[in-house]
Amino acid sequence: MLRAKRSEAIVLRKRTLLNKDVLLTFFSSEFGKIQVIAKGIKKITSRRSSHMQTANLVQILVQNKDERFFLQETSLTSAFSQIKNNDQKIQVLYFFLFTLERILPENQNESDVYKLSKQFLVALSRSDGCFSGLLTLYLNKMLRLLGYIQKDKELDDLKLFIEEIIHEKTPPLII
Repeated sequence: MLRAKRSEAIVLRKRTLLNKDVLLTFFSSEFGKIQVIAKGIKKITSRRSSHMQTANLVQILVQNKDERFFLQETSLTSAFSQIKNNDQKIQVLYFFLFTLERILPENQNESDVYKLSKQFLVALSRSDGCFSGLLTLYLNKMLRLLGYIQKDKELDDLKLFIEEIIHEKTPPLII
């Protein structure tokens, strides 16, 4: 059964497949975390490729076919360029997205966590300093919403706790 659905989403991860295809991980307001195959996105004539950078906020049209999602259309809502022009903000951003991508269950709507993630992106893009405090605040909120913690933790404790949950090391964070 072919069904196409439109949704707003954050690009969490991008992995190259064979030929000119890409496997994208989106965190969507409607679907939760989903993996989408983007056929031909690496072709030089593809208009969708520029939208698919990690952390971009995009409108997507995906088609569900044989229990898989395929990307049909995209339009860029925000690239959060204020974040991508600052090395410290990039580190904080990738740590947050790494955690989000590893912790979220697939195909499960987490609308509160999605709203929180958008708030984090906006707050980080507007922030002029204290990035570690911002990261700590939003990681605590995210883990509380997902039911992992009840009390707030410090950043170092959060890193260790997240590593326990996902069973792998988190990226280094130098801020």
